[in-house]
Amino acid sequence: MNRKGFTLVEVIVILAVLSILAAMAVPMALRIFERTAEDTTREEMDNIKKALLGNPQKLQTSFRNDFGYLGDIGCLPSTALGGLDRLLTQGSLPVWTFDSTKQAGAGWKGPYITGTPGEDFKKDQLGNDYTYTPVAGTCPLTATLVSNGPDGLPSTADDITVTIVANDTTATIRGTVKNTSGTGLAGVPVEYYSAANNGVLTTTSGTTDANGNYSFSSAPFGQRAVRAVPFLVFEPGSVTTNGGRTDISFQVRNYSTSAYVITQVQAVFTGGANYDQIQINNNTVDNGSNFISGQTVNLDAGDIAAGDTTIAAGTVATSSMRVVVDSPNTLVPDITLSGGTLGTIELNSFNQNMQNRTITVTLNPGPSSSVVTFVVP
Repeated sequence: MNRKGFTLVEVIVILAVLSILAAMAVPMALRIFERTAEDTTREEMDNIKKALLGNPQKLQTSFRNDFGYLGDIGCLPSTALGGLDRLLTQGSLPVWTFDSTKQAGAGWKGPYITGTPGEDFKKDQLGNDYTYTPVAGTCPLTATLVSNGPDGLPSTADDITVTIVANDTTATIRGTVKNTSGTGLAGVPVEYYSAANNGVLTTTSGTTDANGNYSFSSAPFGQRAVRAVPFLVFEPGSVTTNGGRTDISFQVRNYSTSAYVITQVQAVFTGGANYDQIQINNNTVDNGSNFISGQTVNLDAGDIAAGDTTIAAGTVATSSMRVVVDSPNTLVPDITLSGGTLGTIELNSFNQNMQNRTITVTLNPGPSSSVVTFVVP
């Protein structure tokens, strides 16, 4: 039998061809691996971002209900508290609790991230640690997350960066307090309840403007609550005067469920005027002389009959309203106040015609004060 093998030249040619193919295939395979690792790393980084901020696609009754770590804690993980570790473990953060009166909650209720057992979610698919950099401070609201990319070197062209900016985390929320007629109510205290300061349920206070509008800035995204907490509120359109515009009457409405006793009255106005008498519900509660702008008048309890300075309680308690803060400018539903009790206050015997002047009246100056501002018609 005639058996013929490869010649030495043929073997050399075959080896050369195989070497060339191998030289071409290895870089190609390496690049395929790198691209796969990059794509998987981007997916992992997106998962970390969703753990931090929540998934905007998760809805309940048409409202977003997933705000991740930010929604529960009110800020991003700080370096001092362990950075990204807090997505998996509670550390020193408070446990999540819900205040049924405020209708808001705060605290850690993770874990916020899941993954394959045994894998470190803080490493990219090339085995390098992610660099997580929150803005300095105890309660950061912006941050960057960086993978060094295929070359494993920081600050090079192949780095993969996810940036979390203020528009991703915080809002200015706006709302209106109105009466049952739809008129905005001025000077109404409003409280905003939110997770902040690393998981602490925090109350921020504000007051409505002349049109009944209020706003709170730098509000972390999440499920929050607002509540109007009025004492006495100016009744729109209630100002009347005598013919000479020297006796001025206006009404306030008590929307709280507690009676409000007026012990001090302070009126601020322009023009160097003064007045001599204060009446509440047609009862003279102070007959003095030359009460000037900015003077706090202490109503003389010894000269007042019981109940003369009291505005009776309203019949409907105000309650907290849960709201979803999910965009940089969030408009929340109106707060409508009802069930209030009217009271009438008079500032009489001005020594000048007060027409077209602005008067600001503060009842009980201090923590429980009610402020009324109007223009004399």
